[in-house]
Amino acid sequence: MILRKITIQQGTNIEYSSKELLFLAQSGQPYRGTIYINFSSKGETFNLLDLKKYITSLRSLTLNAEDIAHTIYQKIETSITTSSLGVVVDLTARGGIQQRISFGEYFEPIIKENVFQL
Repeated sequence: MILRKITIQQGTNIEYSSKELLFLAQSGQPYRGTIYINFSSKGETFNLLDLKKYITSLRSLTLNAEDIAHTIYQKIETSITTSSLGVVVDLTARGGIQQRISFGEYFEPIIKENVFQL
């Protein structure tokens, strides 16, 4: 899966989020969660349709929960040039335990309600 580059203004601060993260644990059980990506542009970002397809492609991967943020970070880092790239993943509770995993530059995600979702 390729994240195609799009040229934008350098220095733009960008935060993306998606509540559609889904991948498989080593046990075969699904992990669901929300992903937050934050970075400062060095004149590049990626095509949002490609990001959507990449997030969807993670459904076929089997990973340790603790590795998901690093996996996504590496994909972005190899696709575009950024500064202060950070990835935060909030996983839904499993067995009564909530997880937040981050990799790269830490930031506090801006959590917005999805007003169009029923």
